[in-house]
Formats: sequence, C-alpha cells, structure tokens
Amino acid sequence: MKNRIAVERDRILINSALRRYLTRLKGPRILRKAMEYAIFSGGKRLRPVLTLESSRALNGDIKKALPFACAIEFVHNFSLIHDDLPAMDNDDTRRGKPTCHKKFGEDLAILAGDALLNLAFGILSNLKENKVLEATSLLSDAIGVENMIGGQVLDVTHRRGFKGNKRFRNKINRMKTAALMAISCKAGALTAEAKPRHIKRMYEFGINLGLGFQIADDIKDSRHSASTLGRMKKEAKSFISKAERYLEPFKKRADILRYIADSILERIANSE
Repeated sequence: MKNRIAVERDRILINSALRRYLTRLKGPRILRKAMEYAIFSGGKRLRPVLTLESSRALNGDIKKALPFACAIEFVHNFSLIHDDLPAMDNDDTRRGKPTCHKKFGEDLAILAGDALLNLAFGILSNLKENKVLEATSLLSDAIGVENMIGGQVLDVTHRRGFKGNKRFRNKINRMKTAALMAISCKAGALTAEAKPRHIKRMYEFGINLGLGFQIADDIKDSRHSASTLGRMKKEAKSFISKAERYLEPFKKRADILRYIADSILERIANSE
C-alpha cells in the first residue's frame, strides 16, 4: 500500500509538471489540443516515475529529476502517436480512446508528435543542472536510429517473419522499449550525481525491466500457443528477476522500483 501511494504521488507531481509545460505553449490552439489529448489520455507515467524513483534511490533531488522525467514522457508520447498511424501500426484506439490521428486527423497527429519531441529537447536545453548535456545526448541516442526509431524500422519491415524468432524479437524490444526505460532510470541516477557504478546499475535495471515489460505486454495483447506462452512467461520473469538483482546495493531506498518490477510479475501471473 505504501509503495502504491508513493507511485501515485509521483504521478500527480508528473502530471502537474506536464500540464505546466503544455499550458505555457503558444501557437495554434488545435495543435495544443492534440498534444494535450495525447498526453492526458490515461498513461500510467511509468517512465517518468522510473526517473524520479531512480533519483530517490540514490539520494537525489526529485525537483532536479522532474524536468528530465517530463522530457522523457513527452518523447514517449511522441512515439505512441507515430506508432499508431496508419503507415505504422494502424491502431484506432489507445487506452480505450480514439488514437490521436482518429481524433484530430493524420496531419495534426504527425505534427503533434513532432511538437512533443521538440518540446522535450526544449525543456532539456533550458536546464542548468549538472549532467544535462550527457542526459540529453543519452535521450537522443535512446530514440535514434540505433534504438527506438531503428527498432520501429525493423518492426515494420520484418513484421511477418520475426514473431517466432526470440532473438530478433528481443532485439526489437531492446531498441524500442528497453532503451527508453533504461535512459529513464539512468537520467534519474545522473541527476542524483551518483557514482558511475550505480549509474550503470540503474541503466541495467532499466534494460531488463523494459525487456520483461514488453514481453508481458505481448502476452496480454497477442494470441499464442500454450508452449509459446509458457516460454514467454518464463523469459519475462527471468528478465524481471535480473532487473531486481541490480537494485540490491540500494536496499530499502529502491523499494518503489522493486514494487514496479513486482507489478509486472503480477501482470504475468494474472495472465496464467
């Protein structure tokens, strides 16, 4: 209960900050409405919560981590808008609501995604905290051709052939999902000015959490044979267990990160 309340407190803090950034914007009202629609359509704020809690686990200042958390959430939602487009995954709904392009049209959805990406780097460019340049560079890498965008290219160009190939599936999961979760955790560690070995631990925690998270999502959203489903569950549990081992040196300070990892295990268990 205590950890769940702490996560909800983080979400409230993050939502308030996201809204402040959006309400400061000028420009066409319809574009701002599309951006707000995408951001406030029911997301759980997992990635920015990871940023805040990674900082907290390393005795960091949450106020310093919050802008990074918001930038990462804007980037994440940019990717969701574009992933949903007819040229990509062609999804009509997200979180039980019409996708951005269904609500506002493809043209405005593309521009809203672009604007969210631009806003994210605008936030980071105005910061004067230590490690800003490093965190900005890492975020750029996490969404670039070697990670998120490259992973989406592999996804759309190999959609028919990769589903049964575990190695290829994990490569895409690492590029598209795990890379952004890893930078979410690493950014929190950087803002806490943690020791390099602790920053590396947070990064590896994020990678393994992201891999387990994506497999858990695939289990929920797809139909699989009983044998394939069993292998996927075992693999996801292995990634989550590995992620939690990286938190061991942080002891009770990382309890909320463990709670997040355990919640993914619970999702897997509930699918059985």
